[in-house]
Amino acid sequence: MTLDPLLLSRIQFAWVIGWHILLPAFTVGAASIEVPYLGSLILTHSLHGAIQGLKDFPADQRPPVAIIFFAFRIMVGLAVLMLLLVAAGWWLRYRHQLFTSSWYLRACQVAIPIGFIAVLAGWTTTEVGRQPWTVYGLLRTAKSVTPSLTGRDVLLSLLVYAVAYLVVYPTGFLYMLSLVRKGPGPTAAAPIEAGRPQLPVRRLPSAPQSAEIP
Repeated sequence: MTLDPLLLSRIQFAWVIGWHILLPAFTVGAASIEVPYLGSLILTHSLHGAIQGLKDFPADQRPPVAIIFFAFRIMVGLAVLMLLLVAAGWWLRYRHQLFTSSWYLRACQVAIPIGFIAVLAGWTTTEVGRQPWTVYGLLRTAKSVTPSLTGRDVLLSLLVYAVAYLVVYPTGFLYMLSLVRKGPGPTAAAPIEAGRPQLPVRRLPSAPQSAEIP
């Protein structure tokens, strides 16, 4: 299988060839957590493999680098935040404070869309990063369009998808919101077919000790 040699160059904004390439795991501003040699190992299957830079390829074979650079970091950054949130939940569970820590419950509410945003960022990294190729070195995206497909067909299918999502997602959201507002409700004991004894249960009177046994 031929791998895209521009993959890591686009992610790291590398314009010249490099060896022993690092792979950024988490970046905030100028601070970055990087794994040594991992970039070379993933792309070349060698710790000492060389990664070609963007300048080694013609301009018409380079994708929009800025979009890939930031989308990849958004994806990885949100993944790290989700892992930190899980680790905090484990710690609070160990301390028996999981359901009483208001800050953690609020953080979980705020973090609801994080996974979805991370998926979109990863999808953007993949699909924009493959440009201008659909299959690297074999088929460009400009030649991947079905000849019989018209703009009207694309617009119609897009509108159908949009209407479907505009019905499904708001309906599901409103239903879940109604369940949350209703609350768990009273937990009534399940009825028993044979009935329940009256409480307190009284024991039968015992026979007097002086009674003669026939």
